[in-house]
Amino acid sequence: MTALHFDLDGTLVHHTVPFEELFDRARRELNLSARPGLYESYTMAFLDYFADCHPEPYRAAMGDLCEEFDLLTEGEAFAEALVETELSCIEVADGAPELLAELADDHPLGILTNGAGRVQREKLEICGLAAYFETVVASCEVGAGKPDREIFGIAREKLPDDEHVFVAGDFERDVLPAQESGFTGVWLSKSSDSRADNVIGELSSVRGIVA
Repeated sequence: MTALHFDLDGTLVHHTVPFEELFDRARRELNLSARPGLYESYTMAFLDYFADCHPEPYRAAMGDLCEEFDLLTEGEAFAEALVETELSCIEVADGAPELLAELADDHPLGILTNGAGRVQREKLEICGLAAYFETVVASCEVGAGKPDREIFGIAREKLPDDEHVFVAGDFERDVLPAQESGFTGVWLSKSSDSRADNVIGELSSVRGIVA
């Protein structure tokens, strides 16, 4: 049997607004004034923590930001506001539930994602996808992220099977390291507008690969 692993963001779900808008909505919710460099400083800190697979990248980055700018709130409160804002702006790709339901009849399914475990699991719940997946491997929980081969080994151990397929939209970060780790890498070649319905149209080709 073949185990199917899926990337999450940009493959099965997508954000409906840019990240900077998410940040500004969370800031306004806490009645914090806009300041030059605020978003840029947060982004730099978050990406550093994220790359290091910090278990709480949102809170760690917001803690640094609140200290650097002497903001009148706690880093944890700002982080929670941002997470809740992000979760309110997540949509499932058209046709994903139906496709996953079909694939789950014959294959074990897993999520393999760079992200904070709690946030990624809540995205799955919100979009009605959680029940389809036997495992969720998130970089900030396991201490390794794509393109590091280690995370693919962890996913293989958590969802053991004869063969493994990884479906994602980034060729260099996702598909190549998957192939180098013994997976069959399926690259979703997105159209120029990167709409979710176009992505899921490409995703439907997985049927032929695992048939």
